[in-house]
Amino acid sequence: MRTRSTRLGAFGVICDGDRLLLVHQVESGRWSLPGGGVHFGEPPGIALIREVGEEVGLQVVRAELLGVHDNVYDPGDGVQRHGVRLLYRAHVEGMPRPCSPQEVDEARYFSIDDLPAPLTAWAAQAAYLVGKGPHGRQDASS
Repeated sequence: MRTRSTRLGAFGVICDGDRLLLVHQVESGRWSLPGGGVHFGEPPGIALIREVGEEVGLQVVRAELLGVHDNVYDPGDGVQRHGVRLLYRAHVEGMPRPCSPQEVDEARYFSIDDLPAPLTAWAAQAAYLVGKGPHGRQDASS
């Protein structure tokens, strides 16, 4: 019988004008949003605050749920996983800096129109949502 598991994550969609904050993940070599796993019994909003602080040293002062990304994947350890990632539009204080060098070795803002590769699917979805979605630049004049 194959083992299955669901993993819940909370990620910050942090913008500075038309730029999106991304972190470079040491283990995967991909660019992603700051954030990570929600601990058992932990409210997702609290996980967002904790993870953003741990990874890039920013204080989340306000956040709204922007979207959800999910996928099923097999990391090769015999456990099939369903990853569910809550994407929060996060308003922050402070300047981003990598605070957990074993996990994140770089934190930078990138233009939404010129994102680095390789990029996680949830970071790409977040860029789409802020660039073209209901909270995005195209709606700024309405």
